[in-house]
Amino acid sequence: MAQRFEHCRLVDTKIEYLGRAGLFEDKKDKSGSETKAWDYLEKDGWELVAVVPGRRPPVAYFKRPVGSG
Repeated sequence: MAQRFEHCRLVDTKIEYLGRAGLFEDKKDKSGSETKAWDYLEKDGWELVAVVPGRRPPVAYFKRPVGSG
């Protein structure tokens, strides 16, 4: 069976959780400084997979295995 992932994106200092309805129902978007947001994502097991260039603010996309958070 293929491994499943959950996803989020970082827009400026706001973490937005992505996915099917209910997947993140118990989680809230986090806001604060960009440094705090990156630190939070790293400590929570998120892996950077892409950055959309040319956007203001830049958008960074992350993934982690389902059930690891």
